[in-house]
Amino acid sequence: MQAAPECYIRMREYDIGCSLLLLVESRGFSYATQLSRAMGNFYRINALILLSALGLAANKWPPDTFIPNNGEFTADYVVVGAGTAGSIIGFRLTEDPNVDVVMVEAGDDPPTDAELPGLFFSLPKTKIDWNYTSEDDGYSAQYHRNKFVDLPSGKVLGGSSSLHHFYYLRGDAADFEDWVKASGNESWSLENLLPYFKKSERLEDKDISDSETGNLHGYSGEVGITRRVTELPEKYLQAFQEVGHPVVLDINGHHVKGFTQPLFFIAEKKRQSSAEGYLTRAKSRDNLHLVKNTIANRILFDSNNNAIGVECASLDGRVFKVFARKEVVISAGAFNTPKLLKLSGIGPRAELESFGIKVISDLPVGENLQDHLAVVLAHGLEKTNDTPSAPILNDFPLDTFVGLESIDPNQEKPDYLTLNLICRNNPECLSQLCSVVFGLNQDVCNQIMKAGEGREILVSILTVCRPVSTGRVLLKSSDPKDPPVIYTGFLSNKTDLENSARYIEDFIRVVESKYFKSVGGETLQPHLPNCSHLQWNTREYWKCYVLNMMDTTFHYSSTCPMGSVLDSQLRVRGVGRLRVGDASAMPNIVSSNINAAVMVLAEKLADLLKESGKQ
Repeated sequence: MQAAPECYIRMREYDIGCSLLLLVESRGFSYATQLSRAMGNFYRINALILLSALGLAANKWPPDTFIPNNGEFTADYVVVGAGTAGSIIGFRLTEDPNVDVVMVEAGDDPPTDAELPGLFFSLPKTKIDWNYTSEDDGYSAQYHRNKFVDLPSGKVLGGSSSLHHFYYLRGDAADFEDWVKASGNESWSLENLLPYFKKSERLEDKDISDSETGNLHGYSGEVGITRRVTELPEKYLQAFQEVGHPVVLDINGHHVKGFTQPLFFIAEKKRQSSAEGYLTRAKSRDNLHLVKNTIANRILFDSNNNAIGVECASLDGRVFKVFARKEVVISAGAFNTPKLLKLSGIGPRAELESFGIKVISDLPVGENLQDHLAVVLAHGLEKTNDTPSAPILNDFPLDTFVGLESIDPNQEKPDYLTLNLICRNNPECLSQLCSVVFGLNQDVCNQIMKAGEGREILVSILTVCRPVSTGRVLLKSSDPKDPPVIYTGFLSNKTDLENSARYIEDFIRVVESKYFKSVGGETLQPHLPNCSHLQWNTREYWKCYVLNMMDTTFHYSSTCPMGSVLDSQLRVRGVGRLRVGDASAMPNIVSSNINAAVMVLAEKLADLLKESGKQ
């Protein structure tokens, strides 16, 4: 066997890429069909695609920088986290060969399966996931598999951009106006951020580039964006249009509302993560020093409360320090950034003192967690005996469409977002969505799978665009190795529960369309014991349904927001030379998937650092 020894470890952690490597290497190419059968009908994989896939995770990542135990390393900037935002910040700063950056990343290089779009389902609960869970709040997720919510987040180069589900959506102009209000700075408006959206983007879609919104996109950025236009969603788009919802070509242009076949963070047959787009291009830069498999224990300050570096601990037990001549940037994500700030003395005084942590700056760190709650809906459509198609490994694996809509058609900003996926005579597809992507009660999943036998099922994830409810990220202890304590706050404000029910009622009006009626289309009604006393399709029923059929869309944000924790330049209040650049810095969540907005925030922060560095 020539496979790397760590592959055997990774295989036990569901690294399918390693499984394929070991299989092909030990048994020969013809044995790929055996793996196909072992993985089930839904994940039958063409052997030729497998072989081409094995080349994806070649040695293309920046090398690891080794720092010995009790050692020190000094650079112009220290960036904690090489995730969605940190990868961009490190890349942009090192465009100047006279500037050097040390990046501290808890994870390692992305495995093969993280690069292949068709295997996104396999990534949570592996070593590239922090494997955090929410606390049981006694209210939400009570009919969930475990009465808490799994909170996948990337512990790998590229962070959650190496883990997410690919949808490219920017958000609504009103979202960024709220950033302006919180920061007191007009530079955070959508109009002023548009150059940053375009800067990172490499759109590869002729229909959109030739359309009226073509000038709102970028074509030479680091991250490829494509559409996978298929025939199957078109009948659904027509149905939604019939009941009053607009159908648009580009939901990231002038139109911020409507239904469409979406853009994806996919190009060149692989995931377009920040690691893929940025770090691979920085591999040969001798001014970028990437320290992998290493957590940040605490931020170091001088006597004037200026950040001067970070104390680190490697996976193999080394403890060392990295120092910054100019500034320290924390890009550890919406959970780990507030945790690190608190461990370093920046946070609510009462909480820090309860753990014996000296308070440097008393700020509401971790007090504004925002996320999009997902409500899973299913519609049964036409009967079919079609054999499920073999999934696409190198593109988004399902037929899909998205919608951003409002109850009032004259309202400019959207009320709710839906991500819609089609499974045609494919119970295993439904099982993956219900049981793996979302952790719903297995009894519910069994009911949906049964309904999908010989029938086309539309699975829809509905979420309130701008929830009012907020959660918290707290310390478990003063030990950096302990995970944070996470309360999602889902539905803690009853407005979100009421609105979710209202938006479901609006969305399911599609059953009145000609297409739905012609095939006996219906909103599926799974048996929910907690809701059995309520009349079907009433407001109270849907409120109960939301509480029982909810999960997260993995859009964690706003735990160190501009305004209360950061100033408009993303500097941490009360200390010097310390900034935050990731989803935690958002004053509020945007109305859609957040990855594009996080990238824009990082691009802007890189420019702020460059400007400050010249002074």
